[in-house]
Amino acid sequence: MKKEFPKAFESHEIEEKWYQNWIESGIFKADEKSDKKPYSILMPPPNVTGILHFGHVLNITLQDLYIRMKRMNGYEVCWFPGTDHAGIATQSKVEQELRKEGLTRYDLGREDFTDKVWQWKEKYGGIILKQIRKLGASCDWDRTLFTMDESASNAVREVFIRLFDEGLIYKGKRIINWSPLAQTALSDEEVEFREVSEHLYTLRYYFPDNENYLSVATVRPETIFGDTAVAVNPQDERFVHLIGLEVRVPLTDRYIKIVGDDYADPKFGTGCVKITPAHDPNDFLVGERHNLEIINTINPDGTLNEFTGEFANLDRFIARKAILKKLEEAELVEKIENYTHNVGFSQRGGEAIEPYLSDQWFVKMAPLASEAIEPVLSGEIKFHPNHWVKTYEHWMTNIRDWCISRQLWWGHRIPVYYAPDGQFTAARNENEAREKLNLSADTPLRQDEDVLDTWFSSWLWPLTTTHWKHDGEIETTEIMNKFLPSDLLVTAPDIIFFWVARMIIASKHFKNEIPFKDVYFTSTIRDGKGRKLSKSLGNSPDPLNIIDKYGTDAVRFTMLFLAPLGQDVRIDVDVEKQDIPSIELGRNFSNKIWNAGRFILMKLEAEEGEIRGEALSADELSLSDKWILSRFHSTVKKTIDSLASFRVTEYSKLLYDFIWRDYCDWYVEILKVQLNHSESVEYKQKLIRFAINLYEEMLKLLHPLMPFITEEIYHLLDETGTRRSISLEQFPQTDEGLINSEIEANFDLAQLIVEEIRRQRASMNIPPSQKLPVVLKVKNKASLEMFEALKNVIASLAKISELTIDTDSQKPEGAVSSVVREIEIHISIATAIDLDKERLRLEKEIERLERNINGSEAKLKNEKFVQNAPADIVQYEREKINSLKETLQKTRENLKGL
Repeated sequence: MKKEFPKAFESHEIEEKWYQNWIESGIFKADEKSDKKPYSILMPPPNVTGILHFGHVLNITLQDLYIRMKRMNGYEVCWFPGTDHAGIATQSKVEQELRKEGLTRYDLGREDFTDKVWQWKEKYGGIILKQIRKLGASCDWDRTLFTMDESASNAVREVFIRLFDEGLIYKGKRIINWSPLAQTALSDEEVEFREVSEHLYTLRYYFPDNENYLSVATVRPETIFGDTAVAVNPQDERFVHLIGLEVRVPLTDRYIKIVGDDYADPKFGTGCVKITPAHDPNDFLVGERHNLEIINTINPDGTLNEFTGEFANLDRFIARKAILKKLEEAELVEKIENYTHNVGFSQRGGEAIEPYLSDQWFVKMAPLASEAIEPVLSGEIKFHPNHWVKTYEHWMTNIRDWCISRQLWWGHRIPVYYAPDGQFTAARNENEAREKLNLSADTPLRQDEDVLDTWFSSWLWPLTTTHWKHDGEIETTEIMNKFLPSDLLVTAPDIIFFWVARMIIASKHFKNEIPFKDVYFTSTIRDGKGRKLSKSLGNSPDPLNIIDKYGTDAVRFTMLFLAPLGQDVRIDVDVEKQDIPSIELGRNFSNKIWNAGRFILMKLEAEEGEIRGEALSADELSLSDKWILSRFHSTVKKTIDSLASFRVTEYSKLLYDFIWRDYCDWYVEILKVQLNHSESVEYKQKLIRFAINLYEEMLKLLHPLMPFITEEIYHLLDETGTRRSISLEQFPQTDEGLINSEIEANFDLAQLIVEEIRRQRASMNIPPSQKLPVVLKVKNKASLEMFEALKNVIASLAKISELTIDTDSQKPEGAVSSVVREIEIHISIATAIDLDKERLRLEKEIERLERNINGSEAKLKNEKFVQNAPADIVQYEREKINSLKETLQKTRENLKGL
């Protein structure tokens, strides 16, 4: 039966065809009623505002690898997908759209604005999930959850109420990260610190009725109107006698006390620190310790307020310049120095965040964290790499309360209701709130205006994705019973605290269950300069463009090949072309696999008789067949071990080495030799069937990483047209009985012999078409038998006209010789080249190499060169000498052989 196996591998058509086939056939769907052993993964929900980036590519590929592998191993797999409502980011997107119409959210009102956001979400919110499909993700898409779906929202409300009733949620004044642009609190993970060059201003704080003053250094003179103390270190002998005295705040008539506090660092600035409790988290703590007044001098929009007098309503940075000018006019500035420090910026709006004192809702984390530490320390939950356990333990044992309120309209509204007299409680609705507060049915109530931090829904992800029932009582579901705890979480290490830790806390507290068994922390993708791939830096091409150029399989394979566990990935990016040339590695690998499959199918079709037939039996296998079978099962064994310990780069390299080198470069060539040396059609058919069977097992081993090309070839090799998806076939298992380390070692020696003969020929410019006589002198009978069994293979692959193998041969005249593991190789070249001309060429080459070596050595002996030249240039010269000496040695050996 003739099979249409195209000459070239075209990824685009294949990817669309097979993904649609997988969806329609329902192979991604999970059955919680199945009696199969479960395996599940929770997809970290991408923001609905998001688009695919290379972090997603690596993350999704890793998850899909394990889902597909477990599906092939007969597990009932479920990969739970979903998206996050991304409070600040999504609201900002919609507000940007409104501004184009000259409107604000306040023009619409809360209800209409929220409707507008829902409309935006329905239109654009699923884009990233569509992009994730391009990666071949085999999720159960019917289970896609949005963090503001009704079931998830109910869970969020229920959890808030329970924690409130347990006394673990409270409202209080704290210094939080504040976004003047979005006018909301920000979580720590939404703040990006950058190194900023500013100035350190040393100001004069005068004593009452005295010309003496304290020199106080600050980076933010615009906050002086909120100063309520100056702190000095009680161990600092320069100032200890001043503790308790007062100084005047510059540009004001207010006097503040000098307090002794360890927070003041004698080595920083002048050793005197202005304390502004409303505008710095450390100052706030100093204020609590010394019972200081708190004066807030900045408005929510980042302008100064009425406490700053003439500077009121000025933007904080404009006010800084105006205040500085006034201070200089009053001779209150002692000096100004350049100062570089880290400043927090909003990841959403890009503006500098403002440490801001405000009423916010908090969760008491210490009581909750205590029950979530043990599962990680005991190994019930395993981190990969393991060193993150120490980081987790340190953070959890020093955990701070979590600010969960956000001043937004998009999100889960805080379920707290206030009575006219100021009483408040958390409740599912107004009637329940009145009952809890013992109020009459007609008492008006007001619901809190704020919404919850987006992470407050994300930390419930293991529960909400498995449809946790939570109507007042904790109930379970079939899905939860089947798939919780999930098996694997793949995530970035930078959210170990904000998400991973909190999911463990929530699952332990509300379900008394761990949320997952293994956590794989992915690498950070960086460019050749070590910078994180970022659209803002212009060093991150659109992954969809890269997929279109190279194909999904090539991108998936290359990303895992380059991403070792626990290490960042560096890839070269062509910024000008917005390309990643290293993905060529994956495309070349795809082409190699494709061409090998096409070749063996063509060979099978070229033979007479029925295509469908038996493969070689065990006693019909040649030494080469036994070798490739042994190498395959050795690879399977190592592959299974690598995947079990999450060494995915090792898995990809094992497959690359076996498929490219062992199967394609060696066995396919050996197959040609064996076919050419046999007259039996039956043997040829059996041999090719053996090669195809092994090739198909190889495809199954590769399928979890490269799903599209393996599915396509698997069906191209189907003579009956009745095959099911390769996704449902058994993942290869190790047959220890077929692993023969002795055969592998012997064949490795034969490969080295062939490679040495090829090297010798190439060094003398002998064309591949010209075959030469070769003598192999071996030491023992066992080696003799092995080489005799491989005689045809070695002769064909090394272009040998006559191969002599014995234990006592002498070097023939006109031959060059070399030794590989005590095997002497004599290649007769007298008839292939003009010996006199070759000697002359080699002598000139030796002279050239010696001159270059002497020149490089002279450079390195020159102390000025070594001391003044860049380190990489010096290292290059050293490496160059080593390379030249190695080439010189081989050239001298060739000349000696002549």
